[in-house]
Amino acid sequence: MRVLVLLDCVGDPRPRFETAAGEAGIDGLRVEVIPNATELSGDELASRVAGAEALVTPLTLKVDDRLLEAAGPALRVVANYAVGFDNIDVAACTRRNVTVCNGPPPMTEPTADLAWTLLLGAIRRVREGLSLATSGNWAGYDAGLLLGHRLVGGTLLVVGAGRIGSAVARRSLGWDMRVLYTARSAKPHLESDPIGATRTSLEEGLSLADAVVVTTALTPETRHLIDAAALAAMKRTAVLVNVSRGPVVDEAALAEALADGSIFAAGLDVYEHEPRIHADLVDLPNALLLPHIASATVEDRTDLTGICVENVISVLAGREPRFSVSAPPGT
Repeated sequence: MRVLVLLDCVGDPRPRFETAAGEAGIDGLRVEVIPNATELSGDELASRVAGAEALVTPLTLKVDDRLLEAAGPALRVVANYAVGFDNIDVAACTRRNVTVCNGPPPMTEPTADLAWTLLLGAIRRVREGLSLATSGNWAGYDAGLLLGHRLVGGTLLVVGAGRIGSAVARRSLGWDMRVLYTARSAKPHLESDPIGATRTSLEEGLSLADAVVVTTALTPETRHLIDAAALAAMKRTAVLVNVSRGPVVDEAALAEALADGSIFAAGLDVYEHEPRIHADLVDLPNALLLPHIASATVEDRTDLTGICVENVISVLAGREPRFSVSAPPGT
């Protein structure tokens, strides 16, 4: 059996695969690592994946009909090195009986941490403060310098209250915040003590929130969910944070809202056209921008490597993997 790892994972996956394969009774497993797979030409990548039974893929690699066709009928599993999987044509995989897996657990806590990093940094004008402190122009303490806004006792709206959204809401306890959330179904664990959250519509939640944190998955329905109309519904003193997927937020509309003061600030870790960031956002002092590092801790990325190994070995051993995803009905 041949496993192809199409990225440089944190922690060498090969010894993990060897151990897991031995425990599962799988003989003859060959693991190849191609750390620069996203830099290969389409033809070169196609030739490398041909005949593989399993692929471990980065979020930046499109797994579509062309790649699946190149891999051929032996392919049984695609394990994405991420919690998101919008880079994978899940329906095309399903038609070929290829199982698609992701790795939610290691993404949850560090992403929630970074959401709060962005939220606190944006509302307290950290980008402007860093620039001033190192500019040589700081004249010393001033009671009116770089005034932000208070979070304690305010209202937090979590857009998409899944694993990460729930972890974001849990962290609000330290700020004694009222928590609102949007989700396809009610979340009793959020509505009970100690969080006491309330499910709401997006429109109502945006109008009430002092802080909006977007953690929803990217789907056709959530693309540009936060558009000009949504931004116009927010308070002028509110902060928007996006740690989900870039296209959930209309970057052009956000840049305009930040420039004209329609909202106070924004913190982003993801972008519509990564690694390119909308030119109108780059120089805005009230836009705190990070390069897609929400889950970037040694420990969590190492755990993710382990989950990808576990997912692949489970499928190759004929078992149901712990973390599989499926295509929406009718696709």
